[in-house]
Amino acid sequence: MTIHIRSLPTAAALILLSATFCIGRAEAADSPQYFVHTAKDGDTLIGLASRYLVMPNNWQPLQNLNKIADATRIRPGTPIRIPLADMKTDAATVSVVALSGPVESSAGKLTPGTALGEGANVKTGDNGFVTLRLADGSTMVVQSKSQVKLEIARTIANTGGVPITRLGLTSGRVEAQVRKRDGAAGRFEIATPTSNMGVRGTSFRVSADAAGKSSGGEVVEGIVAVTSTSSASNDTPLDLAAGYGTIIESGKLPLPPVQLLAAPNLRDAPSLQERILLRFKFAPLAGATSYRAQVAVDREFTQLRAETTFASPEAKFGDLADGNFFLRVRAVDKQGIEGGDAVLPFKLKARPEPPFTSVPANKDKFAATQVEFKWSNATEADNYRLQLASDAAFTKIISDDRGIKGTSFKAPGAVKPGDYFWRVASIRADGDVGPLGDAQSFTLKAMPAAPNPPKEDGGRVTFTWGGEAGQKFDFQLARDAKFTNLVSEKRLDNPEITLDKPSEAGIYYMRFRAIDPDGFVGPYSSAQTIEVKSTKWYALFLLLPFLL
Repeated sequence: MTIHIRSLPTAAALILLSATFCIGRAEAADSPQYFVHTAKDGDTLIGLASRYLVMPNNWQPLQNLNKIADATRIRPGTPIRIPLADMKTDAATVSVVALSGPVESSAGKLTPGTALGEGANVKTGDNGFVTLRLADGSTMVVQSKSQVKLEIARTIANTGGVPITRLGLTSGRVEAQVRKRDGAAGRFEIATPTSNMGVRGTSFRVSADAAGKSSGGEVVEGIVAVTSTSSASNDTPLDLAAGYGTIIESGKLPLPPVQLLAAPNLRDAPSLQERILLRFKFAPLAGATSYRAQVAVDREFTQLRAETTFASPEAKFGDLADGNFFLRVRAVDKQGIEGGDAVLPFKLKARPEPPFTSVPANKDKFAATQVEFKWSNATEADNYRLQLASDAAFTKIISDDRGIKGTSFKAPGAVKPGDYFWRVASIRADGDVGPLGDAQSFTLKAMPAAPNPPKEDGGRVTFTWGGEAGQKFDFQLARDAKFTNLVSEKRLDNPEITLDKPSEAGIYYMRFRAIDPDGFVGPYSSAQTIEVKSTKWYALFLLLPFLL
């Protein structure tokens, strides 16, 4: 049974609680509408009424309800049901357990341990969260962009703290974990502009849209009794069981129970995050139109740090400090009902951030015998770590150098032609090593080989050199070592050229470069010289300094 109490002062609300309770209605002995007292030797209904009831002389309804023949003689061990709505109450406080992000309250600035009394309002902003604990240990987590009011916060007198709590949710979302109790479970209700939800020891969620036209509820554990604010007082509540949800629109009865979507599968989502932008990809779930993801520092999600909703099966977060966290993801169906929870513990280690790499540029090709690496200066870095590997997965590491001062590093010794991958990490002065940056690749080409000895045929001479299939070649012949006074310059399809003998005697310089099929232009080979003496060619093949 749920009780409709809206916009009433606390005292009037409690009177209404008592007035609306129907004593003659059949209830189970462990119903949350009753406190069950186990009779002891010497107990009488008159004494129990005086101890528990707001109207201490109203013992006769107890006699009728419990079918007690003699009000002055009760057998020890007899269970005596006492309507909660008729019992004395004491004011109770609700304490703040945790909060983060923008949170406002009519009680002033909130900190962990702040006590809230009846009438207190709490409002959270974007990525603002606050967790409240009731006197019996039940918790309510007010989600981001929500507004709530603590309408009733009391305990039943002389019962050890059986609570009566009513929370008004104007807009947003609340997730409740109501403590299970032996005997009387107390009364816990969440009211929205379109619904009332009465709880029997359970875990459940309630949402309300900002326009006040629709609300929803999902039950994770236990049972929630749901009524619409437009329902007649004698309408039977909708009992919402674990694994089901409903929608309550203004002026309508609650939607029949809808089974919650299954929890997403986070098995393949990464449990180690090494970038300040966190990404969690997972398989899409049939029936899901969107997903809600939350990050908390505890598995119970009472200390939330971030929340987002997204259309595709990938959760993204930013602006989190390094540390250990828990990710919770649930699918949302076309009606806006949120499904089962999937939880993934993960670690964020994104700092100190790696520097930006510059040389060699990613996917660069060049010919050299030694490679120099360069990167930007990372503000948190005292020194750096550089890895060089022959595979993208870095299972075949060629070198792993740490303690590099400055922002450049030359690979020791000659590097053979081939494909390579490299990445850099920042290291703080205290030795804290950050994550390695994204891998960059480059292809090291072989230096051009020297042309083969020329072959003379009368007044013509042929030069040949090595090449690869599909390559083209640029050949230059000049009178000077800087190749400013060109005698011949040609684009060739094959690694050879036949030239007429120059008419003037002297020293000539020649070089070539290869152009790969993908358009990569290699460096010119080392310049070589030939000497023309009258009508004879003599190849000297004097190797000059290498020119890139």
